[in-house]
Amino acid sequence: MDELQHRRALSVGDSAASAAVNPASNNDKRPSQGERLMDTSLDLLLVMAYGDGVVKGIMCSRDNLQPLLELLQRLHQPQHVLKAMKTLEHLTHDPSVLAAVKDSGAITQLVPFLSRQTEAVMGQDVVLQALGALYNICKFNKKVHLEVAATAGIIPHLCRFANELSSSYQAPAAANSANSSGNALAPAVGDPLADPAVLQAQAAVEARRTAVRALVLPMLLGMVHTSSSTRAKLWASNGLDLFLTLMANEDAQMQVGIMRTLDLWLAEDHTRVENRLCQREAVSQLVEVYSRLCRAAANTRSAVMPQTMPQMLDTLKLMLGRSSKVAVALATGGLVTALLEPLTGGLVGGPAAANMANAPILRAKLLEIIRIMYQHYPRPKEFIMKYRIQVRG
Repeated sequence: MDELQHRRALSVGDSAASAAVNPASNNDKRPSQGERLMDTSLDLLLVMAYGDGVVKGIMCSRDNLQPLLELLQRLHQPQHVLKAMKTLEHLTHDPSVLAAVKDSGAITQLVPFLSRQTEAVMGQDVVLQALGALYNICKFNKKVHLEVAATAGIIPHLCRFANELSSSYQAPAAANSANSSGNALAPAVGDPLADPAVLQAQAAVEARRTAVRALVLPMLLGMVHTSSSTRAKLWASNGLDLFLTLMANEDAQMQVGIMRTLDLWLAEDHTRVENRLCQREAVSQLVEVYSRLCRAAANTRSAVMPQTMPQMLDTLKLMLGRSSKVAVALATGGLVTALLEPLTGGLVGGPAAANMANAPILRAKLLEIIRIMYQHYPRPKEFIMKYRIQVRG
């Protein structure tokens, strides 16, 4: 299909917008001619978005892309907005057109679709499609495009999604506790899992959780790598506290990313981040993460250590080297005991000692971190006596 045909297709969608946005009020439940024309036009655009690079290139020319973005702002029917958003999201999968999409102002126009108000009217699917499109655009040039997104106001939306994810980790436990305490009084009913509405709700929750992990968290972490003004916006949205909370519940690879981000933030905004990391709650959160990691190493029955342990230890070493206050706070908060566990065997049977003998690099990393904390400790002799550490001059 040549460029003229593509332009005509987009023009058809644009001309039908007014009929779909403001359909005539009548009692006939059948779609009007304008709505049918809009559905057909949007279906055609979505099909073309799955075309090859030539088709996508023509669709992303300024003459064609700008009307699509304007159409997104004018549509009010959720099903129409979803189709248009799917079209734009799929276009962003092609790296060759991302620059054109960004230059069209798509970031600024997509950010408002992440709001609670939009989700309440248009539904979760529209929000997730907008989120996917923004992620694809921003990963093309993280520093520049994330800066544009932050200026457009994306950070509060991303933090809201991440906070919802953090809250969802505690929800299942609370629900199970409530169910177990109320079983004696509950009437006999059928299996709720057999209810299609329940299954649909669970699928929606899981889709949202997956999107937050795959899209929201990487963008939030990337914000720290941009400018001081963006980091200030992230700080104002309690981004650092959010990272500490998420790190306790996320998988190992995400923990590595969060720790590296905290270390970078400490380097870029030393005093403010240092003061926050030295607070009791933050110290407890960091110590707990490394305690679990070290317990996993101490309990391992084979020569295989947790895969992310080297990266986590390297980042911790950098962080302690940047701040003596953080080193002392973590040492007094219980980190030394956690780091000694894999070295000494800790648990009954001492599997960790045998494992660490097969991992001299990890042993050296643990000892180096303990040495840094010893050097920064205000009372070195007390440190040696408390943890029974031998120091060789």
